[in-house]
Amino acid sequence: MGIKSKTVDEPSKSFIPIREALDQTFAEMDKLSSEFEDPFPIEMGYTFLNQMLIGIEKPRLTIISTPASVGTGYLGTSIIADLALNNKRSLGCFSLETSNTYFVSKLISVVADVDLALMRSGRLTSDQWPTISSAVRDIAETKIFIDDTRPFSVKTFHREALALMKETTIDLFVIDNLQYISCKKYHKNRARKYQKICQSLKDISDELNVSILLMSQFSDEYDPDDIDVTNACGSLAFLQDFGKIPDAELCLIPGKQDREGRVFSLHICRNREGVTGTIDLKQNLSGGGFEQYWE
Repeated sequence: MGIKSKTVDEPSKSFIPIREALDQTFAEMDKLSSEFEDPFPIEMGYTFLNQMLIGIEKPRLTIISTPASVGTGYLGTSIIADLALNNKRSLGCFSLETSNTYFVSKLISVVADVDLALMRSGRLTSDQWPTISSAVRDIAETKIFIDDTRPFSVKTFHREALALMKETTIDLFVIDNLQYISCKKYHKNRARKYQKICQSLKDISDELNVSILLMSQFSDEYDPDDIDVTNACGSLAFLQDFGKIPDAELCLIPGKQDREGRVFSLHICRNREGVTGTIDLKQNLSGGGFEQYWE
């Protein structure tokens, strides 16, 4: 079933409560679930970025960059799940790369520890459905609002964020991701485009007194194998594209791989209101989810 994203020309509100998207997503999963029965669980857990993102001081603009081969989806979804479920935060989420229902599917897979590929293909077992149902009930009680409006610009964000904040309190806006934000004036100059977008988002953050988490991706021209993990912030030229505008900048650097997953270093390269340093994460090979890693 295809999902048609809203456009800015539609008169209806762009944001929808998470309950509406849950109903549609759960109905799709129920329809897909049929002949396949092979379980493929993933592990996930997030508790360590909360204070840095919204627990210290707002407003603030935080950018997390990930390799294009990894994508921003699971990392961003993991943070959203932890903030909404474990910390009872109110979140406004802009899903620029995927539809609302796909966003919700990822969220369910993270909360339920069930592989997204199984959910999207209908290969769920009868034993997994109670876990899925429990996750859906938990997510339904959160204060997550999602918007898959496209095309998307800073003006779109300002309009929709302001409208949502008039209706409810929002602790954090999550935008996934930077590469899908249009900026016609500087579309031929990446660095100036990104700096313009970041400065505009920073200004809106200050105006609305709300924190913003902006997900981004490495350009393909950056080879992760050539990155100096001991000095990631100095070896990644693309970080210069953001100037010194963000309050915090983090980048996810690939590391070694074993039979259980691939280890990443999440480098906190800039943090005006707190510490810098490195957090080790492991991505589960079966499902792509992340968890904190200790050797």
